Amino acid sequence: MKKILIIKHGSLGDIIMSLIAFFSIRNYFIKDKLYLLTEKKYKNFFKKSFLVDEIIEDNRDSNLIKNFKKIQAVAKNNFDFIIDLQNSKRTFFYNLLFRFFTYAKINSSRPLAHYRYNIPKQGKETVSEGLMNQLNLMGIKKSEEAMVDYNWLRVDIIDEFKEPLAIFIPGVSRSGFSKQWQPEKFAIIAKNLEDLGYTICVLGTNLDLDSAKPIIKSCKKILNKIDKSPPEIIYSLALKAKIIFSNDTGPGHIAALAKKNFIRLVNNNNLSKTSKPSGSHIFDIQDKSVKNIQVSKVMSFLNAKKLI
Repeated sequence: MKKILIIKHGSLGDIIMSLIAFFSIRNYFIKDKLYLLTEKKYKNFFKKSFLVDEIIEDNRDSNLIKNFKKIQAVAKNNFDFIIDLQNSKRTFFYNLLFRFFTYAKINSSRPLAHYRYNIPKQGKETVSEGLMNQLNLMGIKKSEEAMVDYNWLRVDIIDEFKEPLAIFIPGVSRSGFSKQWQPEKFAIIAKNLEDLGYTICVLGTNLDLDSAKPIIKSCKKILNKIDKSPPEIIYSLALKAKIIFSNDTGPGHIAALAKKNFIRLVNNNNLSKTSKPSGSHIFDIQDKSVKNIQVSKVMSFLNAKKLI
């Protein structure tokens, strides 16, 4: 039995965009033991999956000595392979220590990797595509659709919907204001859909409350899941949706896993291309600045594509 360490930190969106890589690694090393080095906030998420066998907590301490001791302790597991899905300056330091303390073969886009992937210019490939191209250097192929199962994220939803469900994810991270379509415009779309007989649902954390308020105020009856939207709820509600509207944000990436018609309001730039989820159910409505996208453009798109 081989022992493989996967390194993955980052934002929630980064984690979701790496899942196809996790599935592919799991299916390739089906009889081997997979360890994951990640932050505490993702431990429960991965514990529910079958994607890894053991989780090692790494909260990316800023203290160099603590980091050194942490990686030195991790290295004692005598890994056969180290797969760096983070590919950051920090993991370059980690890889340096792994090269010094272990005989493990390293797969990464950072220097010192035995299987090193050269990342092309931003916008040439999505994050998911890039990670698969990196794994291909080890002979790991992308898992077939039939082998990708997100049922471990599914939970029972007590809410019942007699009308078609439209989900809105209007918030962004604290640093993501430039990627946010105006909440007031989301509210107009939500009201239009409610008038057409849709049930409206808003998702997000408590930090997204201000972004959700215009929708909540505009609609007569709304399913408010603000601060009640862990990944399992987002995914399970998305499975029941007819259509989903979102900025380029982590919760949106989770909802996109449900493969329902998904409208992304995004800037027309390489960053948006890089972070695009895969699938024919993803529809980007974009402008040089997302702020310039008009409600009329969105409604015309929905009608032309017969999405509502």
